[in-house]
Amino acid sequence: MPSPQLPAIAERHPEIQARPVPASLPAPRTPAPAEVSKPAPAPADQPVPVILRVARGLFGVAPAPFIEGDFVAAVRLADGRWAVVRPTPEPFPNGWQRRVILWFLISFAMVAPLGWIFARRLVRPIAGFAYAAEQLGRDPQASILALEGPAEVGRAAHAFNRMQSRLRSFVDDRTAMVGAISHDLRTPLTRLRFRIEDVPDDQREGMLAEVEEMEQMISSVLTFIRDASEPGSREKLDLRALVEDVVEDAVFVGKAVTLEDGAKAQVEVDPLGIRRLVSNLVENAVKYGTTARVRLFTDQQEAVAEIRDDGPGLPEEELERVFQPFYRTPDAHASNKLGAGLGLAVCRSIARAHGGDVRLHRGDSGLVAQLRLPLAYGAAAS
Repeated sequence: MPSPQLPAIAERHPEIQARPVPASLPAPRTPAPAEVSKPAPAPADQPVPVILRVARGLFGVAPAPFIEGDFVAAVRLADGRWAVVRPTPEPFPNGWQRRVILWFLISFAMVAPLGWIFARRLVRPIAGFAYAAEQLGRDPQASILALEGPAEVGRAAHAFNRMQSRLRSFVDDRTAMVGAISHDLRTPLTRLRFRIEDVPDDQREGMLAEVEEMEQMISSVLTFIRDASEPGSREKLDLRALVEDVVEDAVFVGKAVTLEDGAKAQVEVDPLGIRRLVSNLVENAVKYGTTARVRLFTDQQEAVAEIRDDGPGLPEEELERVFQPFYRTPDAHASNKLGAGLGLAVCRSIARAHGGDVRLHRGDSGLVAQLRLPLAYGAAAS
């Protein structure tokens, strides 16, 4: 049974699509306010659809001026005919979907800048953590981390700074202790040297040689302690320029050292410490071989200075053991060449204090020593 409100709805909303009953009946009135598109003639037993198009506003997102939904409505006209109203399905995106998408884009445009600012504020202290941790590995004397950011990040930064201070104190205490012991050993050695004067001549020479070797070892330890306790300031420089100076000094004193062509490498190091390290490696190559060939290149984010010699080399089991303090291989002892066995240990200590390392490899002829240092921040590997 038709609803008594349908005639009123039809009069208030003439834009709704109307489907009149069979064409054999007189055609119903066409609502005046709407724009009507007339379809092609239909067979006599089919209803003729009348499609009404209504302007929907900007981007088609304005609400429709009529009732929306899936329904079928019919009203009996005064002359006995029936007018049937049925909404036409809308394609994707329909009106409400376009409204949702538009509101989503507007909301995103408003929230995105605030979210970006919040994310940057949250990530900046974390990036500072990463930088501080990397700096601690490269330079134990690096400055402490600034306490900024959210409360949780501030507490973590405070804990990180305390850890750095404790590590620095631990290393300084151990270094000072070793230096004090080495210094105190000089007194009994001096007394021992006076007592040796009363020893028979056939034994005196050997005992004096032993005392001199111990004094040389103590001097090496004290030199290392002095350099470690007073580290130089870090400078950003070209490692190739520093290596060239070392090679020129070695050639000047008559050593057979050559430098191959290679790339530049920007590093942030203590110039005096790295110069001492490279000089020690070049001196060892010339001491246990006859020539030294130096090459500089970059490997990913590291600068590599490689020193090759043509000496007898080392067995595989000795490549790591020679880095132990005061250790000398049997061949080194048999060669009667001066040395306390502390040079390579000092080299590795200096390199690791810069976040790098010193490694030994067996080459085609002789030994290959590699000094690896991290490139300076912002320096691209070539």
